[in-house]
Amino acid sequence: MKNIIYLFCIFVIVFSFNTKSDAQWSSNPAVNLTVCDTTGEQVLPKIGITSDGGCYIGWFDSRSGSYAVYLQKLNAQGVKQFPAGGLLISNNSQSTSLVDWDLAIDDSNCCVLAFTDTRAGSSINPYVYRISPTGQFLWGANGIALTDSAAVYQANPKVIVTSDGNFVIPWQYNNKIGMVKLNKTGTKLWGSTPLMVIGNTSTNEKFNFPTGIKSDNGSIILYWMGYTGTFISPSNYRTYTQKFSSAGAIQWGNPQDTIWSLGSAQGTYQPSVYPDGSNGAIYVWQSYIAGPTNCYVQRKNSAGQIQFPVNGATVADVNSDLRFQPAACYMPSTQETYVFWQEKNSLQSMIGVYGQKFTSDGTKLWPSTGFIFKPLDGNSFASLYAYSTDTSVLVYYVELIGSGSTGLVKGFKINRSGTFLWGGGSIITPCTNTASKGRMSMGINQNNMSILAFSDGRIDAGGMYAQNVNYNGTFGPPTGISNLGNSAPDKFELYQNYPNPFNPATIIRFQIKDLRFVTLKVYNILGKEIATLVNENLKSGNYEVNFNADKYSSGVYFYKLTAGDFVEVKRMLLVK
Repeated sequence: MKNIIYLFCIFVIVFSFNTKSDAQWSSNPAVNLTVCDTTGEQVLPKIGITSDGGCYIGWFDSRSGSYAVYLQKLNAQGVKQFPAGGLLISNNSQSTSLVDWDLAIDDSNCCVLAFTDTRAGSSINPYVYRISPTGQFLWGANGIALTDSAAVYQANPKVIVTSDGNFVIPWQYNNKIGMVKLNKTGTKLWGSTPLMVIGNTSTNEKFNFPTGIKSDNGSIILYWMGYTGTFISPSNYRTYTQKFSSAGAIQWGNPQDTIWSLGSAQGTYQPSVYPDGSNGAIYVWQSYIAGPTNCYVQRKNSAGQIQFPVNGATVADVNSDLRFQPAACYMPSTQETYVFWQEKNSLQSMIGVYGQKFTSDGTKLWPSTGFIFKPLDGNSFASLYAYSTDTSVLVYYVELIGSGSTGLVKGFKINRSGTFLWGGGSIITPCTNTASKGRMSMGINQNNMSILAFSDGRIDAGGMYAQNVNYNGTFGPPTGISNLGNSAPDKFELYQNYPNPFNPATIIRFQIKDLRFVTLKVYNILGKEIATLVNENLKSGNYEVNFNADKYSSGVYFYKLTAGDFVEVKRMLLVK
């Protein structure tokens, strides 16, 4: 009878653990993590990183026939914190044509979502919600309406979390830009009506596609597009910027500063802005003057002074190629700006991924026609992202195969010379499943682990999937050591790993009382050292390390923490 009970207990432990592990980050890029893949389609993902290394992923979902907004929260291991199908944020009536939307994470690890729907009438209007880490609706079940006129078409809201802990939401208010500032209680700080940014009325100038970043002292830097004519065929194309103080007052040129005024572009193109790490901004856009479409970049410091030539620097010299969809990042330690884009031949039948590096004054450092990362071929791509960390750059995109919608998720890490650092010197594939792909969103946590969320049609019209990429280019259980940022402990301590038993990854936590040289090593049952997880000086704090035992066999293992004269050993069980 005892043996039966013992076997039953082992079965329960293993079954429970394996069930949980199925929801963790996948080591297999053909499988990925299923965020949600139910009936209908799950599309337009947005992602926000939390301070514990996890994330929120939001999307639009047609499981009930019309589009609703759902949200899921993952911890650093990729385990779902909300219901398996996601937390329903809003199922209010929605336009059949979805526009852009946004989410961001505040300093309380709450998620702020801004999107549009037609709950107030036939015109789309913007609403904003704030969701706590436990799934509470902090601004009410129906969020906060941002507009003062429900009859006006209003699209593409963005969320900017300011340095003083508040939120600025800009959006396209018909042909103007509307902005509202909210505090954490949902109170509108700039009054009950939106602050308006209006174009030149004498030329009937129209504004759209606002986006922005935070700056110093609670201010924001806004970037948007202006044009005359029609949305599809704009003329007098310009991009504008302005810095607004915490009180909503303009800080730069009156009424705004012009970033670009020399050419035109398709009305559907959305320019982008990125932080420069010093409260300034990096601006990128695509446009054409007399020749093929090219991409451009400009930098402004927090005082509003341009750092590159007037009207920006071209990413590559003009030739017969066309260049689209630039993405940029800034490397504060070297004051270098990196831009990546979609390079096309003149017939737009061959497409590649190119890049350029700029000095602090906008001088090109790579070949004048761009540095080639993915040579021109018959595959196109979308959802291009770039991110700088230490002295490396991470780049991700969705590669669409041929002329169809089937595709792969691709990525690479390079050094300052443009040399590939992953996969033996090549581009890696975080999703090798060639099902149809929709948009992708990405974020980087404090351990430089990338989290990618993308729409994927491997089962039906589209599900929501995610994949992590560790800083060393591997997939699956996170690698590296994390400082949890809690208050300074008053003693040294090594905690029991969790989960335990585990398969194949587990977390080991410990605390350090004061600055010490620390080692954390793993041994097999024979006492042979098989892994060194920590081998460095650590200051006082609470830490966690992820141990991946994928290449080891089932059995008992020991982990040993040494910090000066403090030594402690604990036992753990790997069950495969």
